[in-house]
Amino acid sequence: MIMSKFIKLTNIMVNVNYIQSIVIKPNKYYINIVSNKFDGKKWSVLGSGVGDIYSYNSEIEVCETKDPSDYKIVSEWITST
Repeated sequence: MIMSKFIKLTNIMVNVNYIQSIVIKPNKYYINIVSNKFDGKKWSVLGSGVGDIYSYNSEIEVCETKDPSDYKIVSEWITST
């Protein structure tokens, strides 16, 4: 069996390498995706360089009642891994 590196849902293709976690609730999955996109700003305090860095993570909700075909796909993928 060839394992795909993507999960194809109705409106999105999810790269499995970026899945940080999947929260399993009754009739729902929350797929937490990590991003390698960073943003930040640097500022100076008394000559020392300090700043803030932010990363952007997103969450995909897959509901059994709203998205039954996507829910089935994710369920089967979880079972197969």
